Amino acid sequence: MAALPVLVTGANGLIGTRVIEYLRAENIPVLGTDLTDPSLGVPFVQADLADPSSIVALFNNRIGSAIHCGAISGPMIGQNDPSGTIAINVGGTVSLVEQFRQRRLGRFVHCSSIAAYGATGLGPVKASEPLLATDIYGASKAAADILVHAYAKSHQLDAYILRIGWVYGPRRRTRSLLHRLIRNALDGQKTIIEHDGTYAIQLIHVDDVARGLISAWKAGSFRNRTFNLTSGTRYAMKDLASMVKAILPQADYEFTEGIAYPDVFQDLFSIEETKAALSWSPKVPLDAGIRDYVNWLRNHPH
Repeated sequence: MAALPVLVTGANGLIGTRVIEYLRAENIPVLGTDLTDPSLGVPFVQADLADPSSIVALFNNRIGSAIHCGAISGPMIGQNDPSGTIAINVGGTVSLVEQFRQRRLGRFVHCSSIAAYGATGLGPVKASEPLLATDIYGASKAAADILVHAYAKSHQLDAYILRIGWVYGPRRRTRSLLHRLIRNALDGQKTIIEHDGTYAIQLIHVDDVARGLISAWKAGSFRNRTFNLTSGTRYAMKDLASMVKAILPQADYEFTEGIAYPDVFQDLFSIEETKAALSWSPKVPLDAGIRDYVNWLRNHPH
């Protein structure tokens, strides 16, 4: 009997498209779903995570497991629509896992975020740390994590939760420091960053994220099924800007002094448990990843 397809939600998003490409390369059957078709050569069903009836209809298709990448993917996207963020990130996730419960389906891999932790103390921060999110996006991810965990404990859902750092790389078009620096450099514009440049960011290349999610999908069963997925390194904003300038000498930027960065402080996140349990480690060096992103943005101007 042929293997049942892996449902990939957010199939037209930054992470979902890369996950599908990796699965296709291994000849693993995939069913993609999103609001729009990414045209990646796999079967696709349109569905809206905020519409429970849409999710129920989706499961009329053959599905064996899922990698759930669909979501409002950062605080900058749904900032002015908190209820919409909750409807998609929390309600959509619950609609999916409820179908998995009712139909007794297989592995469910949930894309979460390090934003679920909120501010953190002294690192390295393990996945067992309390979730103390202070913004709506982070809170929506924390709530979804807790619900997926509860389904796993109460209804034997075979689930993994991966809390992902700041994702960069080809196909990212949403606002981020790297996107601004590179896009402005390519367009001959100066970038003004309202901070002194000391704020540290925990980046991870989209290829490393996709490999991590698929590693979780393939993994055996462990008592602890929540893991951090970051590069394991923090980078100050000013150092990232210098790396962009080393690749694009025309990059012109200025950090202003004394203005607080809007995101909460987060210390280094531990990925040692992730490495051990999932046989995964980040492979893309930051300088190579930035160069990869530069090349993609150069070929995709808008």
